[in-house]
Amino acid sequence: MPGTGNTDAFVAAKRSYDVLNNSRTRAEYDRAARRAALESVEPGEIPPMRPTHMAAAPIRNPRVADVPIAVWAVLGTVLVVGIFEIVRHLLMLSPLPPHREIRANAPIVTPASPEVARILAYGPTPLRLPGNPNYYIVPAAGGTVVWRYDEPRKAFVPAGQLPPFSSVQALRLNRQNGLVEVRIGDAANGFIEAARLTPGDAAAAHRAYCAHNTGPAPGNGEILHQSGTGKGRLALDNRTTQPAVVKLRDSAGTTVLTTYLAPGAHVEVEGLPEGRYRPDFAIGELWSRACQSFAAGMRAQRLSGFFTLAALTPLTIPPDLPGEPFPVDIPDQAFERDQ
Repeated sequence: MPGTGNTDAFVAAKRSYDVLNNSRTRAEYDRAARRAALESVEPGEIPPMRPTHMAAAPIRNPRVADVPIAVWAVLGTVLVVGIFEIVRHLLMLSPLPPHREIRANAPIVTPASPEVARILAYGPTPLRLPGNPNYYIVPAAGGTVVWRYDEPRKAFVPAGQLPPFSSVQALRLNRQNGLVEVRIGDAANGFIEAARLTPGDAAAAHRAYCAHNTGPAPGNGEILHQSGTGKGRLALDNRTTQPAVVKLRDSAGTTVLTTYLAPGAHVEVEGLPEGRYRPDFAIGELWSRACQSFAAGMRAQRLSGFFTLAALTPLTIPPDLPGEPFPVDIPDQAFERDQ
């Protein structure tokens, strides 16, 4: 208080308060106090220790010289024994026989006949059941079962299967079980699921089969079939805007050559046997390898006479051989046949 208080003591207390009330000034004061304590050590007094970090013990990687001699002896023994066993086994192996002594041990497989090869590639040949076909089997997963009604058992039992595109004569539909009654013989009927049938006669079934089994599209000049070889040569020109296929048949009706021509293309075929041939040709779309015919828009024609290869070269489609009448149309089935 004024007049009675100690002014110097108040000022000192106020300074102390200001230092301690501020974190920065308080930290400076603590550091200065520690320095002063270190500098004012009396003789014989142990000074306070400054904090230090403890150094880690030195680590040394193992050296080859540290491995005991006994370990080296064991490793050397194992290595020597391993090398000895490898050499011994190699010496015991018998030498391979000369190449000429090696014999094939696989059975000799006879090449499949053309009919078997066709079945493997395109499936079984469609059938035509008795009657006037008005439906045919559509392709589906699994075979199409023909059922018959077993009177004693009062139940339908399987009687066989039909391949896709087989043509049948449908008689009536049983709406209760969804089965269609079809003729399977002169005096016997069977039943087929209605979902496996589609309307169409035998010709429609055949066209559907051919379109379903076209196979890879032929390339221009591709030889689709050839029997026999020789020194004969034939040049062909397709003057139409559609693909064309030409067949050469000998006097027995056997097909000697079948070749494919792209629209407006020129093709030369060599290595043909010399002889006299009658040309058949067809134009259309979507060549079917399974049927050997066009599956869409096909028109097949034939020249009436037989000609040498020299007289036919070049053979144009449509033909314009001098002195020959205009080619005549032939059925698709006649063009497809190779005999």
